[in-house]
Amino acid sequence: MPKIDGGGRGTMGGRTGDIRMIGVPVMAEETRSAAVCASPAGEVRVVVAARGFLLSVNPATGRCEQHPFPGGLVDYPFASLSTGEGMFHTGAGRQWMVFDPFAGSYRHAIVPAPDEEIVGMSFAEDGQGFVYATTYPGCRLLRFDPRGGRVEALGRLDERQKYAMSLAVDRHGWVYAGIGTERPSIAAWDPKRRSIGTLAEQPDGAAGSAQVHTGADGEAYGRLREGAPWFRLRNGEMIPVDEADVSPSLYTGSGYNKLHRQLPGDERIAEVNLSDRELTLEAAGTGTAAGKNRRTIALRYETEGTMLSPLALGPDGLIYGTSNHPLHFYTYDPRTGDLRNYGGRAVEYGGGGNICAYAAVGPYLAGAAYAGGHIHVLDTRRPVTAGAEEGSPRNPVRAGSYPDIHRPRAAAAHPGGEYAVFGGFPGYGCVGGGLCLFHVPSMSGTVMTHQEVVPYQSTMGLAFMDEHRLFGCTSIETPGGAEPLADQAELYLLDWRSRKVVRRWTPVPGAREISLLAADRRGLLHAVTGDAVYFAFDPEAERVVRRLDLSRWGKPVRQGLLTMADGDGEERVYGLLSGAVFRISAADGRLDILAEPELPITAGMAITGGNLFFASGSRLASLCLT
Repeated sequence: MPKIDGGGRGTMGGRTGDIRMIGVPVMAEETRSAAVCASPAGEVRVVVAARGFLLSVNPATGRCEQHPFPGGLVDYPFASLSTGEGMFHTGAGRQWMVFDPFAGSYRHAIVPAPDEEIVGMSFAEDGQGFVYATTYPGCRLLRFDPRGGRVEALGRLDERQKYAMSLAVDRHGWVYAGIGTERPSIAAWDPKRRSIGTLAEQPDGAAGSAQVHTGADGEAYGRLREGAPWFRLRNGEMIPVDEADVSPSLYTGSGYNKLHRQLPGDERIAEVNLSDRELTLEAAGTGTAAGKNRRTIALRYETEGTMLSPLALGPDGLIYGTSNHPLHFYTYDPRTGDLRNYGGRAVEYGGGGNICAYAAVGPYLAGAAYAGGHIHVLDTRRPVTAGAEEGSPRNPVRAGSYPDIHRPRAAAAHPGGEYAVFGGFPGYGCVGGGLCLFHVPSMSGTVMTHQEVVPYQSTMGLAFMDEHRLFGCTSIETPGGAEPLADQAELYLLDWRSRKVVRRWTPVPGAREISLLAADRRGLLHAVTGDAVYFAFDPEAERVVRRLDLSRWGKPVRQGLLTMADGDGEERVYGLLSGAVFRISAADGRLDILAEPELPITAGMAITGGNLFFASGSRLASLCLT
């Protein structure tokens, strides 16, 4: 095992093969839903769900209590609910948890569906106190009985789709679910027949998710998609209703940052922000004081830090990166040891996303961010700023958003010095991601759809061989919930002059994904499949010239492959797997395992000053190469 240094500030150094833990750039957590809990005695708590813990806040005193998930579970919640008795329900991973904020303890921690990945994608409560929840990917409906603490499986809400992101219960005990993402539909559970059926589905086959909610008036409402007509859902029937007559949901907010219920009395919750460690309250009502009289409660909690996303070497020699859930922007200077976190407001539309792939073009570093395919451009000659200071523009600036790369995975800089190219997965419910050809000087991009690249596939890696040849590798996977429509991953060649894909290959038959790609000066392509099979491909001879199974060292990590000429002039391929750093000679394919860290490698990768930089969970680390 290589020596591991605890890190700390200071310039880089060490012996060949030494791993140095530099530090944790981002000490923050993301709000993963929250709820206002009121006891029968009139006590009130605001409970915030986070990765691995709950934070219970007394809004009257400002006191915060942190409660780790039972069993040491560290996973992300997706939704939560406050019952009529003031109990807090949430799920993380396979565990359904019921928390009593007034006793400060968990009443239940149950694994009701061991074959599911996530329990608690959405919640609802009926008039008898039963609590309902949905699962992923089986799209099942579960029911919790508070009297006995049992969870009953009621059935699948959809036989094909995976997401049920909203639930509602009407006055008669019918339960409704908003289903997606491939085909919006509304499903219903009949409490008398104890059966599940589909009430309606989007007729045109467009992707998206239906929406349902229980209104403040106790009625259930739903619609098939944003902007579609509303219905009152009653006894398994859909009754058209004007939007003005739809009672508002007890949930406010969006995505995984929803708040269930509001404070009673003279104040309301304006924002729950774990990332900035603030709970903001404001005057309730609609008068002149509403929204103006504000006070802030500091949210105090301990964390081991936020998972880091792929990192990159900037044109100025700094290491750049973001954290993931929440997104904070950070830099590290290998020359001085300065590790700096610029917070969550430095990247526009950051929120719970991350910048997934970077390309350096002249003095600029361009990055593509999830969720939404936002392209951010940083001028490395200027300081990082969120634009809050008067007369100070944003840096980085969001230069555009491209849904075809909603979930970015790949980036490459054109050798001509003006373009960055980005690829990735499309949005929820869609199949096949596009390419964004982004012109940095004009801050504008054009999009090639998956039909123009490789139909029904998404680009995972990009590499320019020269000014005219751009190679890409693909995945057939559909992380947004749709069913794959392709059989095996491919390599492709895009002619830059014509902007057309002119050749396609299937180098590893049966591979569902080719995750990583790099090109060398000899004209070979180097790649790693999702199953950690390395191969070198000669595009002129159109054949695989070498192949190695690296799966004993784990899975490939994002942005975990690059080629470079070392000090001896020999070109080598450097790569990251979850359990090892490897090096392969571009000339003869000789494999060297440079390190097998004690902690897993989770994201890559930059090499500068004789050191290879990577992420291990929330830690920034380096490996000495010289």
